[in-house]
Amino acid sequence: MESSIALMVTWEDGSVENMQTYEITIEHLAYGGDGLAHLPDGRAVFVPRVIPGEKGVIHIVDDKQKYVRGELQRIIIPSPIRIEPPCPHFGVCGGCHYQHIPYAQQVEYKKTILQEQLQRIAHLDFIPDIAVFQSDEPFNYRNVMQFHLTEGGKLGFKKRSSDEVFELTRCLLPQAAIRQLWQNVNLEPQSGIARIEMRQNESGDVLVLMQGDEQGIPEIELDFPVSLVHRVDNEMIVLSGEDNIHISVLDHSFRVSAGSFFQVNIEVAEKMVSRLLSILEQKAPHRVLDLYAGVGLFSHFMAPLVDELVAVESNSFACQDFAVNLDEYEHISLYQGLVEKILPALEVKADLAVCDPPRAGLHPRVIDALAASAVTSLVYISCDPATLARDLRRLGEKGFAIESIALFDMFPQTYHFETVVLMTTAAK
Repeated sequence: MESSIALMVTWEDGSVENMQTYEITIEHLAYGGDGLAHLPDGRAVFVPRVIPGEKGVIHIVDDKQKYVRGELQRIIIPSPIRIEPPCPHFGVCGGCHYQHIPYAQQVEYKKTILQEQLQRIAHLDFIPDIAVFQSDEPFNYRNVMQFHLTEGGKLGFKKRSSDEVFELTRCLLPQAAIRQLWQNVNLEPQSGIARIEMRQNESGDVLVLMQGDEQGIPEIELDFPVSLVHRVDNEMIVLSGEDNIHISVLDHSFRVSAGSFFQVNIEVAEKMVSRLLSILEQKAPHRVLDLYAGVGLFSHFMAPLVDELVAVESNSFACQDFAVNLDEYEHISLYQGLVEKILPALEVKADLAVCDPPRAGLHPRVIDALAASAVTSLVYISCDPATLARDLRRLGEKGFAIESIALFDMFPQTYHFETVVLMTTAAK
């Protein structure tokens, strides 16, 4: 039985607040990084930086009608697997969620979370065994980082559950070139820059994208030879070097422009590509759709295995990269625009489709178009298990059935991960 006590807190200004505290036991981890427990009145409480089975004292920081959010004051009974987080910003920074958990257990918890989301949201009667692919590098794996600016012009991250930016002194996630570069960037205060993105390749080349809301070019000091691009709205101004960088995946080089999306963990991305290729070898499709195609990562590896490939992508920068990256093939078509607008109008009778949508998942019109098409095999690549589960339920209602599920831990130390689901339906 969980208990509660009243805690009297005296603030610096002399005011006194009656702060209700509760003794709770963490039941499991929820998607989003928090642990879940229940209060004496039955409401769910979400608490960060905890581990299932731990018992502790919390106070409420956000009281909703149906649930609350709490902060851990002290641990009464810690988990035997709890470790000391190696980053000094852990708990303040909104980037990492699991540094207090050994990496192998992080992945197991993510698998459990995926299963729970599929059961609760997709209402699946049967879930195939989930294949799990870990990251070989639990730290220093990110080839791209986005930094915000403090008022003094220092690079930082946003605080957890806040838009406030704190000055960064250390980060364990980026690869070596970014790790060296970000600590040597100096911007004038009030520079007009809201965000800086750094992307590196395996050779240590770095592309820096500065994004702001002012037309003037800010003053910036860099002691390293990098490609530097300034972006206001959709206008790109190259200040030094090139407006793109080349990144290798399975020994093939891809051009990635400033403003284009690319996978952040190349080693795990290669495992995803290998999984996709094994599916193509199994299904032997003749015509393939690559929806939300990006710069052509998956299209490039599928192209030699099919007779025709049709790709759809809305980002103009990614489309330009796609045209360069797939230039050697003549049996590929690329349509620029929203998938929900283009797919229903396509007359291509593809037998396999690959969907890699953003976090919001598939638009209902995309699901309807896939169901009405000749597609009998569908590979759904998702970065959000909640919208994935929702869409799997909708696709199931249209006649698609799950054949296999694989979890790829693209983002160690965080609650994020990628899922690759193969669905099939009867021949049409």
